Amino acid sequence: MLPGEKPVRLDLTTERGLPALDIGVERPDGGREDVLEDNGGAMTNVVGMALRLIAVVKAGVGRFLALDEADCWIAPDRVPAFYRVLEESAAKLGVQCLAISHHDVAGFGADLTVSRIAGRPETGVAIAGPAASCAAAWTPERPGFRYLRLVDVQGFSDATLPLGPGVNALVGPNNHGKSTVIRALRAVFYGEVRDSLVRAGANVARVEIGVADGRVLRYARQPKRTPVNLWSLHEADGSLVRENGTTLETGGRDVPSWVERLFGITRVEDLDVHVAHQKFPVFLLGEKPARRSAVLSIGREAGLVRDMQALQRERVTEDQRTIREGEREIARLREALSALGDLDALEGALAGLRGQADALSVEEARLRDREALADRLARSGRLATGAAARARALADLPAPETGAEIGRALAEARHRAALGRHVLAAAADLAAARGRVAALAGLPPEAPVARDTARAGTHAARLRRLRAGLADARDRAAVLAGLPDEAPRPVLRPDAAATAQRLAETGRRLAAARGRAAAARDGLAVAEAEMEVVLAATGGRCPACGTPVAPASLLVGHRHSGTGDAA
Repeated sequence: MLPGEKPVRLDLTTERGLPALDIGVERPDGGREDVLEDNGGAMTNVVGMALRLIAVVKAGVGRFLALDEADCWIAPDRVPAFYRVLEESAAKLGVQCLAISHHDVAGFGADLTVSRIAGRPETGVAIAGPAASCAAAWTPERPGFRYLRLVDVQGFSDATLPLGPGVNALVGPNNHGKSTVIRALRAVFYGEVRDSLVRAGANVARVEIGVADGRVLRYARQPKRTPVNLWSLHEADGSLVRENGTTLETGGRDVPSWVERLFGITRVEDLDVHVAHQKFPVFLLGEKPARRSAVLSIGREAGLVRDMQALQRERVTEDQRTIREGEREIARLREALSALGDLDALEGALAGLRGQADALSVEEARLRDREALADRLARSGRLATGAAARARALADLPAPETGAEIGRALAEARHRAALGRHVLAAAADLAAARGRVAALAGLPPEAPVARDTARAGTHAARLRRLRAGLADARDRAAVLAGLPDEAPRPVLRPDAAATAQRLAETGRRLAAARGRAAAARDGLAVAEAEMEVVLAATGGRCPACGTPVAPASLLVGHRHSGTGDAA
């Protein structure tokens, strides 16, 4: 289309963490030029048309493209080449095109369908076109628009624009209603409409589009009525189409979802991809690089690219938040550090204090050593005092000869003390024996000899009880003897015989005790003889106290003198 022009490059970069599409012209020296700012309008028209074709194909929806004055900045001699490229591209891509142009494009391409504006807006604009050839080019089920009918739409009272499957062109002079066709399409598919679309003097503006299988898509704009916009889909016989029990007729201000679903013509990524606006012929080139990249998210990859962009935005937001938090933290740290400006002086003072602390530690260790030495000296003084006291006590002791004499006297005194203890024990035994002899002397002759002296007291107590019982029995017998003969007699106790036997046994034991008492008297006599021998050995003196004593009084009743007790 533009011979001799430089190659066009599309580079995907990033801008502030988001995808950015750069569209530029590559110079021979390797430099880059912006298509919109650094080149003429012809380059802008060509690149804009190419970008629209790319976007329509990537959208994967309705393959329809309406261009309004897309060749306005191209030189007349290059316009045929523009339409030839458009025609070839549309045929290869399967895109139906409608191009509005003020150029006479007749004869530019063999498959180019050209319609013309006839008449004037005041009397009603008409459209002259090859309706028969266009209708013959369609099969009933082939998708695409067969015609576009305008009824009471601005300058059109009732006009029909036939459309073929390829590239269609509508030509005519300026200000005769060519762009009204584009306005009608934007009203039907974008919901972009005003009341000025209605022809003067009419109440309703109607747009009809013939589609596959003889159906007709109708749109009506009726100002000051409800609904103000009405979309409906009709069968070939004029009846409304029903899908899943729902009639496809919807009123309101927003385009119904079924229109977008059935025909696939809508804004993609908020871009006017299918129907171009006359006043904005530049597609994408006037947008920012990040906005340009939206064309890459059109189609099947749209969701993935949007997710990637959303993720990138989240990451950028997180990074920005981290940066802000870091800056705030740095500000806080700087504020905290400003209060620590005297750290160097404090460090010097701290070093001096540390030196003083080390010196104090050395002095403390020395003081502990001196305190330990003082404790040892105090203990030594106490030991010396004790030793001196013991020395003085030893100095007062008698001479060795006197000590030996004292030792002999002490041994003799210990011997006498042992002999005295023996004499005292013998005296105690003799007194006990005399007591037993005295007790036995009072026993009756018939008393048995007591073999077990430990039980003598028990037997004596029993004997006393028996004697008391015998006396009571004699008293009762005397009383019974004085009773009359007719008085009842007491029954004798069954144990009377046993009691008599016990009395006899007790008598025998009493006799045995008397024999033992006689033996004790004999033993006492032997002890007195032994005592006489002891006194003869001591010169008639008490072995314990050294006082003169008789053998009989030594055993019983002797009182030791104080001298003997002290020894």
